[in-house]
Amino acid sequence: MKPQLIIVVGITGAGKSVIGKLIVKNRGFTFVDKDTVATELTEVILENLSPLKDKHERESSFYLEVVRPLAYESMLHIALENIELGNSVVVAAAFDEEIKNADFLEENEYMEAIRKLANIKVVHVHVDHSTLLKRLIARNEQRDSWKLANWDSYVKEVGSAKVQWNSALYKLLTFDNSDALPILYELKVKNLLNEI
Repeated sequence: MKPQLIIVVGITGAGKSVIGKLIVKNRGFTFVDKDTVATELTEVILENLSPLKDKHERESSFYLEVVRPLAYESMLHIALENIELGNSVVVAAAFDEEIKNADFLEENEYMEAIRKLANIKVVHVHVDHSTLLKRLIARNEQRDSWKLANWDSYVKEVGSAKVQWNSALYKLLTFDNSDALPILYELKVKNLLNEI
């Protein structure tokens, strides 16, 4: 049986890592999280090589055009290596720019290789704005400063993002990760796992 690549996408604070880890715990897949793969290296690069010398900034052209693509390529390279070994993989990352590119699954060299070896499912994690705001404030990360300072613009920009990839190449699942009663949350998780 072919391995699976489960790509967990969604905006910052939606709970991609939490959902990814729930899938891994229940299915025994390999977990690859972009923050784990790249945060420390990203911060060193930004602090030492970025014109702004600010390890927390995530809005500059240097970050968006140089550092961010390296983080995604590294994460997808790790996923491909695991899939080549026959392991199913869960990747958790925003993919906020990538989901807008209809040809991403065909143009990205790692995704092209993965498509030949694995079945791809995308779990798009959604969250309501009040839950999102509460989570970003609670996690108190400096890299979220711009988002919080420009809240209305930020939620307007990211709130309508949809996966625009060729639907023949993957199966799309959605998960509402807004705060809910525990029994309702467990039911939502169970329904998601049944589709993986």
